[in-house]
Amino acid sequence: MIRLESSDGRLFAVDQESAYMSSLLKNIDQDLGTDINPILLHNVTGTILARVIEYCVHHRDDVRLDKDVEDLLQDDNQVEAWDRQFMNVDDSTMLQILYAADYLGVEPLVDLGCMFIACIIRDMPVDEIRLRYGVVEDFTDAQRQQMQLEANLLK
Repeated sequence: MIRLESSDGRLFAVDQESAYMSSLLKNIDQDLGTDINPILLHNVTGTILARVIEYCVHHRDDVRLDKDVEDLLQDDNQVEAWDRQFMNVDDSTMLQILYAADYLGVEPLVDLGCMFIACIIRDMPVDEIRLRYGVVEDFTDAQRQQMQLEANLLK
């Protein structure tokens, strides 16, 4: 068992196979052994870490197929019902799960999170995406004009 401590002090015990879905945890365990007990994860709250662990436990026996995200976006049947339910959360939670998965190096969860966000914003106008995700537009007028010229050239 690998013991983890979240940024808010919650403790978790995770079996090695599930923990090794995280490249960060795998590297720490292989490099330093279980002497680091628990492994302190400053960037992940207990609530989000519990969700990431839930994902890793569910998918620990999966064979990783290198599917193109575009293929997955085209065919919704490629995504398991469990994964759909797992990602059926509010935007803030989804982004926190994605940040944690990226920090921990859980690539299948990063891919899943990115795919879900891509599906959400696929047909959304740019202004709506900015508003929904708090993206500040800080381009100058000259930069905006240059981007518009380049976009027109691509058409």
